[in-house]
Amino acid sequence: MSAGLHPPAAAARPANDCEQPEDRLPDSNNFRQPNSIILLSACPRSGSNYLENLLSLHPHSRRSKVPEDFFLANSETLLNFCRSVAESWDDWWLQHLGGTSRLAMHIGTALLRFADPGPEEEGPVGDCRLMLRSPTTEGIAAATTLFPNAHVVVLVRDGPSTVESGRRSFGWPYEEAMLAWRHSVRGILSFLAGVDGHRCQLIRFEDLAADPASEIARVIDFLGLNPALYPFNRVHEIPVFGSSTFGRADGEGVHWRPMPKDPSFDPLARAESWPPCRLARFAWLAGAEHRKLGYLVHPLSPIVRVWNVVLDGVYGISRMAVQIALLPLRQPRLFSDRRRRYLSWRRMSRPGDAVQCALRNWRRSRGAHD
Repeated sequence: MSAGLHPPAAAARPANDCEQPEDRLPDSNNFRQPNSIILLSACPRSGSNYLENLLSLHPHSRRSKVPEDFFLANSETLLNFCRSVAESWDDWWLQHLGGTSRLAMHIGTALLRFADPGPEEEGPVGDCRLMLRSPTTEGIAAATTLFPNAHVVVLVRDGPSTVESGRRSFGWPYEEAMLAWRHSVRGILSFLAGVDGHRCQLIRFEDLAADPASEIARVIDFLGLNPALYPFNRVHEIPVFGSSTFGRADGEGVHWRPMPKDPSFDPLARAESWPPCRLARFAWLAGAEHRKLGYLVHPLSPIVRVWNVVLDGVYGISRMAVQIALLPLRQPRLFSDRRRRYLSWRRMSRPGDAVQCALRNWRRSRGAHD
C-alpha cells in the first residue's frame, strides 16, 4: 500500500556508510520515557483526591495540570490509531521505527508533556515525578503501552461505601453502581494478574484512612521515592475534599473546597445504614470480588439467593425494555461524555435519564431539519 512512496525494503538498501541522509533514522530504541506516577481508583468516590494530596507532600512528586486526565479511559481510540498507522508502514519502516508500541510510547510522552505543569517546552524537571490521576480504571491495560516506565497505583474502597457515597453525592442508582464497581474490580484483578508486580500496587482506602503514615510509606517505597524527604508529621493536616456528607450545608451539592477535619468526619461509615436486603444484593452481585480484596461479605441464605435470581430477571427486562424503546431516538455520540458518566454514573439505566437524553436528541434533530 506504500509502494512508490517510501524507500525500498531493508534488503535492497545500501550499506549504512552509503545511505542517503534521508534514509538514516535516529535509533528509537535509545529513547526513554520519563518515570511518571499513575493514580487510578476502582470507581469515583474511592479517595483518589486524598491519595494524591498525600503524595504531593513529597518534594519529588508533583501534580498534573489536568486534575483528572482520563488518558487511559480514552486510550482505545489512540491505540487503534497507532495500529492503523503502523500497518501502513513497510517492513523497513517497522524495523527502524519500532511499530505500534514504540509509536504509542512517544504519544504517551506527548501526553505527559501536555499534562506537565511546567513550561510547555520542558519535560518533568530533575527527579520530580509527574502524577496523572483518573477516578476510574477503564483502559488500565493500556498503561504498560502508553507509559511503559510508569508506576501504577490503584486505589479501591469498600464496595457498599463507594456505592453509598456516589448515591449521596451524584445520585447513582444502587443497582447500576454495584455492577459498575464489580466490573471495575474484575478489570483490576485481571490487570494485576498479568502485570509485573514492580509496576502496579493496590491500596485500600480503609487502610489509608486508618493509618495514613504507614500506607503512604509503603506507596513511597513502591515508587522508589526517598522516604527521608517525606514530611510524615504533616499527613494529618490534609483537609477533606469532595466528601459526600462532611462540610456541606443543607441542600448544598458536592464541592471541592478544602475542609479541615474534625472528629465527626468518618469516611468508613458510609454504608452503616444499609438494610440487610441491600447488603445481600451487593453480596449477590459483587461478593466474590469484595472477598478477593479482603473485605467482609454479607452472608446469603438459600431463600435470599432465590430472591436475587428473581431480581436479576426483573432488572434485566427493565433495562432491555428501556433500551429498545429508545433506539429510534438514540444518537451514540451524545452518550460518550465520559466525565459526566463517571461523576453521575448515568449509563442509560434509569428511565428518567434515558428519556431526557432521547428527547434532547429529538429536539436537536428537529432543529437541524428546520
